[in-house]
Amino acid sequence: MSVDLPDRLARRRRELRQRQLRRRRLLLGVGLLAIAAVAVFVITSRGSNPDKTSSSKQVAAKETAGGGSDKAAGTAAGAQPDSSWKPSKAPVPILMYHVIGEPADGVNVPYPELYLSAGDFRDQVDWLDQNGYTAVTLIQVQDAWDEGGALPKKPVVLSFDDGYLGQYTDAMPTLRKKGWAGQLNLKSEGSDLSSAEVKKMVKAGWEIASHSITHPDLTTLSGAALRQELVGSKDQLEKDLGVKVENFCYPAGVYNDEVVAAVEAAGYRGATTVDPGLAERSEPFTLKRIRINRGDSADTLATDLENNGA
Repeated sequence: MSVDLPDRLARRRRELRQRQLRRRRLLLGVGLLAIAAVAVFVITSRGSNPDKTSSSKQVAAKETAGGGSDKAAGTAAGAQPDSSWKPSKAPVPILMYHVIGEPADGVNVPYPELYLSAGDFRDQVDWLDQNGYTAVTLIQVQDAWDEGGALPKKPVVLSFDDGYLGQYTDAMPTLRKKGWAGQLNLKSEGSDLSSAEVKKMVKAGWEIASHSITHPDLTTLSGAALRQELVGSKDQLEKDLGVKVENFCYPAGVYNDEVVAAVEAAGYRGATTVDPGLAERSEPFTLKRIRINRGDSADTLATDLENNGA
């Protein structure tokens, strides 16, 4: 008996170790099956909801393209009417900008007064916002004047002539933060902006108006040459951008009765000048604007608006 006892104890220890090993293997197998089941569930769930996956990809693509998140996209198309907007036929201030940015150091640029720093522009936009103004397009103004549309309590149009790069790189993002858009008076040939950049501005709610093809003195043209600058530019912009071009801006603000008549005959709804003052419904083809010059601060803008009765 005493000889068999150590053998029996050894067998029991071996059997115990084997049972423990089998139990561990069983538990490991159950764990692996659970992990596999979870993985199958996740994959199946994703496959059964393609809209969610597609939506995530669309948001990522939009952000990569500069479109912003869905929240930003909701305010990307310019100011939209709400319950505070009312029908109005009152005069509206149209601000006139050119280059947003500073001239290059050491370079003598023509017309340096047309430059406004990005900082001064941001200050002006902030001042407008803080003082109750809302930036709208000229088309929105015309819809209110002519078709019973509504405008915010203090509308203002921010217009940008010629098509300079800073209008895309600085002005558009600044306005977009407010949910606003501008009016781009674009030459159909020879601007600093590519079609892709202008299309992004259109997507952000900007109105595109014609500024002729080559920016000539229109009063020196007549007949086919004048018509080409007016109708040709409109056709080129509409074809290239896929938008309807409703308004015109006189190059250098130069016009006469013949030019005004030709603009109206070309199918435009209205036209802006460089004549100082507020835009009025009674002057659809000679709409006045308030010029913004280099170094103009928010205080300067406030004074200009006050002096013009805005």
